[in-house]
Amino acid sequence: MTDVIIQNLLQDQKVKIKCRDWVKKVAIYKYRLAVQLPDKIIVYELYSDDVSDMHYRVKDKIMQRFDCNLLVVTAHHILLCKDHRLQAFAFSGAKEREWV
Repeated sequence: MTDVIIQNLLQDQKVKIKCRDWVKKVAIYKYRLAVQLPDKIIVYELYSDDVSDMHYRVKDKIMQRFDCNLLVVTAHHILLCKDHRLQAFAFSGAKEREWV
């Protein structure tokens, strides 16, 4: 699986994002989309304020390899969960917080 398809169920619209690599995990929050690939996480944002316009652009790339069970994207952070460890990363890739 190398493509991500986002569907707006209310508008019945679809958009395909070509990642050109194996997609491991996907997380979405409001206008943010995070896609985990084997060696990086790419954060996309909705380019337009118009609901009917579904164009995503790359906001940031975290060029690190992550091994996690759960990927969560928020307005300003990426959360990764691995067993009993929860880590918060900024979109720049800097680890900001960790809970054990």
